[in-house]
Amino acid sequence: MSVELQNNGMPERKKGGGLIIALLSIGLVGAGGYAFYQSNEAKKNEEAILEKRDQVVKELESLQKDYDEAVTISKQNADELADAKARIAQYIDSLKNMKADINVLFKYRDQVEVLKKERQRLLAINDSLRKYNVKVTQERDSTAMALNVRTTQLDSVSQKAKELSKVIDEGSILSLKSLTAQGMKEKSGGRYVEKERSGAVDKIKVCYTVGVNRIAPVGNRTFYVQILSPNGITLGDNETVTVGERTINYSAVKKFLYERNPVDVCEYISSITTKYEAGTYQVFVFDDQLREVGKTEVTLR
Repeated sequence: MSVELQNNGMPERKKGGGLIIALLSIGLVGAGGYAFYQSNEAKKNEEAILEKRDQVVKELESLQKDYDEAVTISKQNADELADAKARIAQYIDSLKNMKADINVLFKYRDQVEVLKKERQRLLAINDSLRKYNVKVTQERDSTAMALNVRTTQLDSVSQKAKELSKVIDEGSILSLKSLTAQGMKEKSGGRYVEKERSGAVDKIKVCYTVGVNRIAPVGNRTFYVQILSPNGITLGDNETVTVGERTINYSAVKKFLYERNPVDVCEYISSITTKYEAGTYQVFVFDDQLREVGKTEVTLR
């Protein structure tokens, strides 16, 4: 009787231990599954945070690009633009090194909104300055164009005035109505007789008549006579006079008052030697500006 009871009890204990083991196995499996689920969710959350971080970085880089363009357009508020650009660069670097923290990301997200409002303000200032610069440039160009037109007009008037002055100057030149040259011999009593033989001549007489020019101004004038010997030597005074860039050697000089009436002038010019040599003598008359107004010649045998 007792032996049978012991044999029947052993199977019951084995059944209870198996049940416990089964339950523990189920619990371990469930815990492992839950842990796997939690790990998977954490990974998804981290990826979502990093994705949002990348979006914020892109927005910051877009803001940075706006500032790059703004700085190249305007120099007036370049310091403010450069400062904002530098802060954006710092935020981008910090975000790229940030761990997956939603609270930190929200702070950066809020800062992006602040930067967007600041960008609107700065770009509005920049746009206003750009428009002002365009207006100033247009006004400057318009003023420069008007000045160029005015300068061109003045240059044209000045050129016309110069041309008119030249015409008047040329038109007011006193010309000679007649010019003659003769070899002369002085006789007793101061008389002169014409001679053609070089050995008998002791002076050359040059006579000219200054004609009337109605537009020539009244006033003192000076005319110069130049006689060149056959070998090119200046006879008479042989003095030098210069007016502007012109220089001549003259044989005789005559000063007279011009009053819009004919002026008759005669000069007796001696040789620089005791006698005249045979040949042709060139005779020139110059006005007070050393312009040649008459030319003739006389030949002595």
